[in-house]
Amino acid sequence: MDFIQPRSLHGMAHRSDAASRDMSDRRDGSRHPASGQLQVVWHHQHEMPQSYDVLDVSEHGARIELTCSIPEGMTGVAISLMPANLRIDRPAMVAWCRPVRDDRGILRHYEAGIRFI
Repeated sequence: MDFIQPRSLHGMAHRSDAASRDMSDRRDGSRHPASGQLQVVWHHQHEMPQSYDVLDVSEHGARIELTCSIPEGMTGVAISLMPANLRIDRPAMVAWCRPVRDDRGILRHYEAGIRFI
């Protein structure tokens, strides 16, 4: 599916830090650095949509920033990317989640890879 095209992300603010180019990301396809919010409804909490800060996005998934860890394999539906108001409406799964620490080892936040399936 070609729901995300580079031009549709053109209006979003870009982020170009080293973390967005981390080679341990396992996503296939071209990544587009972005900022905004990914809205997801998790299957275990289907009545409460959640919004997560987006670090980058591709046709196959997104890398998000979180305040706490989420379990690999958790499933839901990716609804949209805001503020671009880009509808996704695809099943999604947490592919990985890891802590991000500063140079002194202090936990800053978590990042997770969300795979659109």
